[in-house]
Amino acid sequence: MFFQKKKQERLTEYICPCLTLSNVKSLVVLPGVRYDITFDKQMSDNIIEYFKQHRDLNFDTIKKIELEMHLNEGVPTSKLVPPTKESTKSDKSMVTYPNFLLLNKYVCLIPGKSLDYATGCISKIVNVTRDGPDSYMISFKAIRRGGIVTPLYNSDGQIWGSDIIMFNEWNKLNDMHVEKVNWGTLQLIDCIDQVEQHILEFNSRYRNALKSNSKEHMLLLTPLSNTLYFQLNKEQFKSSWNLIFTQFQSLKNEYITKGSNEISYKFLKLIDFIMSVLPTSSLQKLEFLSALELDARVETFIKITNDFNQIFEQLFFSLEYINKYYEGASTLEKANLIANQLRSLKVFIQDIKNANKQKLMTPTTTRQKSITSQTNEKTNSTGKFYHKYNNKTSDKEYSDNEESDEDEYGSNDELSQIKKFIHSLKQLKIHKDGQKLLKKDFKRLSSMTPTSAECQVMRNYFDIILDIPFNKYTHQKEINILQSKRQLDKDHFGLYSVKKRLLEYLCVLKLNDQLNDMGKPPILLLVGPPGVGKTSIAKSVATVLNRNYQRISLGGVHDESDLRGHRRTYVGSMCGNVINSLRKSGTMNPLILLDEIDKVASSMGPNGGTRRSGGHGDPAAALLEILDPEQNFSFTDHFVGFPVDLSQVLFICTANDITSISKPLLDRMEVINIPGYTIEDKIQIGSQFLLPKQIKLNGLNKCENGQFTMTLRTWELLVSEYTRESGVRSLQREISKIVRGKVSEYIENDNHFPKDNEIKPNQLIKYLGFPLHPITKELLSTIPYSSRNGIVNGLSYNSDGTGGVLIFEIIEVGENRNLEKDNMMEGPHVKSTGNLGNILQESIDIGLSVVKSILQRDIIDLPNVKELYCQFTKKQFHLHVPMGSISKDGPSAGMAITLALMSMALQKPIDPMLCMTGEITLRGKILPIGGLKEKLLGAKMYGMKRVFIPQGNRNDVIEGMMYLDDSVLPNKEMEDLNHVNELSLVYEKMGLQATYVKDIYDVLPLVWPDIKLKPLTQEEHNLSEGKKNHEMSLSSTNTTTNNNSNSNNAMTSKF
Repeated sequence: MFFQKKKQERLTEYICPCLTLSNVKSLVVLPGVRYDITFDKQMSDNIIEYFKQHRDLNFDTIKKIELEMHLNEGVPTSKLVPPTKESTKSDKSMVTYPNFLLLNKYVCLIPGKSLDYATGCISKIVNVTRDGPDSYMISFKAIRRGGIVTPLYNSDGQIWGSDIIMFNEWNKLNDMHVEKVNWGTLQLIDCIDQVEQHILEFNSRYRNALKSNSKEHMLLLTPLSNTLYFQLNKEQFKSSWNLIFTQFQSLKNEYITKGSNEISYKFLKLIDFIMSVLPTSSLQKLEFLSALELDARVETFIKITNDFNQIFEQLFFSLEYINKYYEGASTLEKANLIANQLRSLKVFIQDIKNANKQKLMTPTTTRQKSITSQTNEKTNSTGKFYHKYNNKTSDKEYSDNEESDEDEYGSNDELSQIKKFIHSLKQLKIHKDGQKLLKKDFKRLSSMTPTSAECQVMRNYFDIILDIPFNKYTHQKEINILQSKRQLDKDHFGLYSVKKRLLEYLCVLKLNDQLNDMGKPPILLLVGPPGVGKTSIAKSVATVLNRNYQRISLGGVHDESDLRGHRRTYVGSMCGNVINSLRKSGTMNPLILLDEIDKVASSMGPNGGTRRSGGHGDPAAALLEILDPEQNFSFTDHFVGFPVDLSQVLFICTANDITSISKPLLDRMEVINIPGYTIEDKIQIGSQFLLPKQIKLNGLNKCENGQFTMTLRTWELLVSEYTRESGVRSLQREISKIVRGKVSEYIENDNHFPKDNEIKPNQLIKYLGFPLHPITKELLSTIPYSSRNGIVNGLSYNSDGTGGVLIFEIIEVGENRNLEKDNMMEGPHVKSTGNLGNILQESIDIGLSVVKSILQRDIIDLPNVKELYCQFTKKQFHLHVPMGSISKDGPSAGMAITLALMSMALQKPIDPMLCMTGEITLRGKILPIGGLKEKLLGAKMYGMKRVFIPQGNRNDVIEGMMYLDDSVLPNKEMEDLNHVNELSLVYEKMGLQATYVKDIYDVLPLVWPDIKLKPLTQEEHNLSEGKKNHEMSLSSTNTTTNNNSNSNNAMTSKF
């Protein structure tokens, strides 16, 4: 990037002492900076002993390089402690012998967090002082990076000798072309300027937020902004940064006046100081230190500073989002927001108090407490389940009444069991409100006549309460991540995003086990079309986690009491489905699957508004408490009557369409999108999972030659012509038909199968009949006496989570004779049919305006454009979208509609194998859309060959290819995305020739190669370049915003 990647001249010093900074692992030593490091007695003795034994070490080469550093004079020194002169005596007692032995010696300091211990910084010992009775402080002046030829792992404070590889950076810089050096220097200047601008802007906005009349108080509530402000306003950082920036300004002015290699070399030294001062992570500093070559070092510096600047941009963007929400929020919502902030502060304050208490505790007390907690933990673990209580009576609250109760009901085993349960309420960790309620109800039960109706109701209540497994949890077996991954891969094909998230959760569980912390499980929402494995994977997760599996079907649930239970005042009242699931599972931490959560009958609309009213309550509102980790620890069932802890329950929800889920409910869940399967995926699933399963279910696996197979071509025909869905349910039904047909053949042929028991393509019609009607292919076929002009293939995202092809047809129906010559701007007239929504109608209006604008401005290089424009504005057109019984809406058809109108205006047909998707603006900009993966699958399913995709959806394409092939981008960094050839993968996996388009002016030459656009004028070119630079600066923010804003505006048509 900065310099040509040629092999640099190396200087090798024979054996230089090396030391790993294991005592300060967060420290990364960078050249040119002085560091004062305190070592304990053992490490100090190791260093002294090494130099005792190696008094004859020769450091001539390193001294020569140090003399070369005269170019660095005048650059500010960033030190970890106040600077002191090398020869100045400290107030602390000097240690004469170590100081004499170590002074002016060189050591290669290696960061403690290094992964390969192959890179360090050669440093000169400039001072040694005693820092305490058992420690020494050694001052190092860092000089130059060095590559360690023989690194030592697990050095454990030992110092060792190794050959050190160094590069002659000055000679390398002089060998470079002047233009390359100048270009690279300008890049560094621009990066440093941007960092300064972001720091100044942030400090200004933060100080403005501190004022009473400011409108940016939300900045003070963000932990990120407070952290940045404290880091950037420390006295040490401010003084160091001011010195650095002053020197930078001087070098910058000097470079502009008279650029030279000497000044460029000073900039290379300056970025070392900047990285040592800038509040970046240790890993980033380590990456910068490891860049031995100049080009890699400059690239790393630019990357790290860009990441640092991105923090400010993301902060300002999130602040803008919060302010918009706060301005439109109600008083109650504002109060809840502030209350949550205060609650968080209270937790942090309590943590600080607890930390101070622990510091005040004596070592003996702390040790005894630790031993006690370990003993209790061992005692409580017993087998698969463990109870945190014992059945021995320890509560004496009922000592007087219990004796009389025992006399009256001594022979009643049921009441005796209830009595034992009441005595163990504290050990069961039941909520205090529940303890009071249960004790009160038990007293009432004890005073009732056994034959009374109320006594039977009370006994039924206690029967249900005793079934709830309070304080009983499944024993968490040792988690094997690799084995869990193999189990998930064995049970399900694909589903990479779900498996990745579940493996992350397993890793968190394993870490929490090591830290003896239970933690809170996530609440996952699996969204995808029917038949992709959302429900079945939950069972595999329960198996992997060793949790009991329970399923609650929410389809058609219309009463809140189905979830919360009925109040005990009603006859025949029962607890809700959630408490019932706990009773059936026998533990307080099962896996509960909330199936079809988008089908629950809700009175709350998608945006939180009221949809209906009724007297049965809102089940969707009840889910708000169940699925909120901050509330479900005290979930109250109407029948139970007191809070029950659901915080350890792992909830997994499934849905086909999240647009029907209310925003407050959706906000409580982590959404994982599961796309539909490609033809290749369905073939793999059918051959590896579905066919063997159906053979076993129908008993053919026990018959001779019963394990029949199908050829690859047979599978392709079965998947592409007999099924038309994103999932595999229809495929499973078709395979079951084939297996049943094989069973019939076996019985009819006297329990005999032929040796060649393989199904050929021409045999499918024998088992399955004729394939599905190819309706889209018929629509695309040529029709006599009709024109191909005005027919365009769009792409739709259906409400069931699948994708399809949406055909737009436009025909000319006559001229608008009522249109006067002076009012040509009002034409043409377009009539639309096909059950189109309001957004599609607006897309038609926008497309019409774009086409008229292009023709009127004479942008297309054709001789008769003015004539075409006049003819176009005088005509009447009819736009229709077939299958009118299905409602259609959304903005993503804008590009297709505009191109269909342009086809009518230019009288040019469009390739019938071409499809496209994208929202269009009045300026012709193609905006990104949602549901791209499903749309591409639909295009492949309907036989398309080419597809136009908005440039803003590139990340979606890459992510979609990761679903199809997990080796596409497994562990790559964000900067490597530019090297991913995702379009070739789209063609390889889907057979679609995909093309990115930014605006309608990119589309026209791609559709009609014979059409050329007139070149831009100089003014238009300058304006275009300015807009392009502005878009590049905002691309990261706009991409995220557009993707989120368009995800809910996809087509709702069904095929």
